[in-house]
Amino acid sequence: MCEDNDEKSNEKQNSASRSRNAVANVARRAEHSTLATLSNHAITTNTLEVTRPSGTNTPDGGHDIDVAGSTDEMKEFVSIATNTPIKELGYLDAAAKNGKLKARVDVKSGKTISGDIIDKHATDSNRSATYQINLLMLTNPDCKVTPEAKKRLKTQKELFKENKTLIDTVPADGLVRIKENIALKLSSDEEN
Repeated sequence: MCEDNDEKSNEKQNSASRSRNAVANVARRAEHSTLATLSNHAITTNTLEVTRPSGTNTPDGGHDIDVAGSTDEMKEFVSIATNTPIKELGYLDAAAKNGKLKARVDVKSGKTISGDIIDKHATDSNRSATYQINLLMLTNPDCKVTPEAKKRLKTQKELFKENKTLIDTVPADGLVRIKENIALKLSSDEEN
């Protein structure tokens, strides 16, 4: 009887461990896929640098990837990723340091972005004063941003903009737009 309970307990522990590993593997793949896309985008620019400050599933304060470069190329990157017209990003010019901007990217592979996730993103972004751009990059095409999350993001965007910094989300189609832009630039380079 005692052995049966031990076996059931071990089975539950093994199942929970497999589940945690599967979730961690999805997050790792999402981060690496995003890193590859952003690195390929950097190849098509003159100044963008893409780095990874920490490994997957390490305490990083929501900081998975860095992107840095000239003000113009960074605004173009944000415009493509967020589908925001470049002219609406002019306030970032005042935040540039020596003509450069830095972005902090937090990759999310889940199915839902809640108000609490937006609040954590804002808190993490506030702790990262050397970054003028703070992006929550969503990789799951089925990801839903809740109405409460949209409301909180709108409030945070206004507050951050007052400080000449940006906080935003990049929907999964933002990565698609970046990939399309890469293909367009590479085909244009081949023609020249």
